[in-house]
Amino acid sequence: MHDVLIVLGYSNDESDPVFQARITKAVSLFNEGLAPQIIFSGCCSDKLDIRPRLTEAVSMRDAAIDLGVPPGVIFLEEESVDTLGNFYHTKTKFLEPCSWHHIGFVSTPWHSFRSEYLANLVLGPDYDVTGYASEQPLGWQPDDIQRSEQYNRLMLAQAKEQFSNITPGDHEAISAYLGTPPKG
Repeated sequence: MHDVLIVLGYSNDESDPVFQARITKAVSLFNEGLAPQIIFSGCCSDKLDIRPRLTEAVSMRDAAIDLGVPPGVIFLEEESVDTLGNFYHTKTKFLEPCSWHHIGFVSTPWHSFRSEYLANLVLGPDYDVTGYASEQPLGWQPDDIQRSEQYNRLMLAQAKEQFSNITPGDHEAISAYLGTPPKG
């Protein structure tokens, strides 16, 4: 049992197969009783020029409610623009103030290994973290999956190099690396 599930944002488009895969997994885990509440995490990609009307977190919340998750167990983190930010902002806004230390997070299979590294880096040894991979997104072909795995392995190697001098759990040191949401 976890104190909370964190669902990492990807898109605010409910028809996106990655969005659907992550939401389906999160709702399934919630329905299995793995956590009494869910944090949907994400503003939008830092590659956007204008902040979208609906954040990734709000879009995920709406989809989860449509699938039967009670609104009262849902929390929103709407500042992060990447995976590092997902964990930083959930830690500072929810995990520390609520003393939640048993954390589950949901991502896609080819993103989970990088997400696990970043979760442990940001949260540190005081947190028990378990990652849950969704099913492969509907319609994704082996080439799509291979490209995503290669990209995430490259990003993981870069993150390990970039953060090699940061002590796991030192989220203050990590704050210097956070992206900011677009204006608008």
